[in-house]
Amino acid sequence: MKVYHMSDTLRLGGELSVNYKKYWELTEPFTQALERSEDCFYGAYFAAKFMHESLDRFGMADMQTDYVKWAAEAVFEYVRRREFPGRCCRLKCNYFFDDIASCRELFEIDWGKASEGERLKIRLFEIELSAETADRLDMRLFDEAYDNLWETDDITRTVDLARRYFAGESTGHPVWEIASDRKAVAVRDVSEYLLRENG
Repeated sequence: MKVYHMSDTLRLGGELSVNYKKYWELTEPFTQALERSEDCFYGAYFAAKFMHESLDRFGMADMQTDYVKWAAEAVFEYVRRREFPGRCCRLKCNYFFDDIASCRELFEIDWGKASEGERLKIRLFEIELSAETADRLDMRLFDEAYDNLWETDDITRTVDLARRYFAGESTGHPVWEIASDRKAVAVRDVSEYLLRENG
């Protein structure tokens, strides 16, 4: 299966690895807490919120301390394990797109305001994915879940959005990501398409 993947670390001929940045380890404690009870989850959540605020005062907060991101991922994983065990774990798979236009859209969302030097570090690869099928999911549902949790500190809607995500539902303007934990190899560098005005 031919798909596309953006990365600042992958090299041509390289094989993607799952959980490359070890984000699963940041999420699993929240998932374990939620498996015990919502009260236990909120205890972990608010403790992490305090830690983030404390680190932020010393300029030490970053994506690694984004407790909302890891808590939202935990809610999604909790829902996946209980209701959609056939779907890939979000933090133990890789994400791809099936067309270059979607890659360009995500590139502009994530790095549109970055310096030219930062933008040039991002490479776009054609990937040979060793799977005939993969999960096709609307990433905007996760984004909506993150925003909701950030604004409300309440997981009720996050749980609903996780169900919709793993059920394959979509928002009004979906950005479809292909999720797979199967072998994936970078077979062609097509980074020039990211910087073209018309893709």
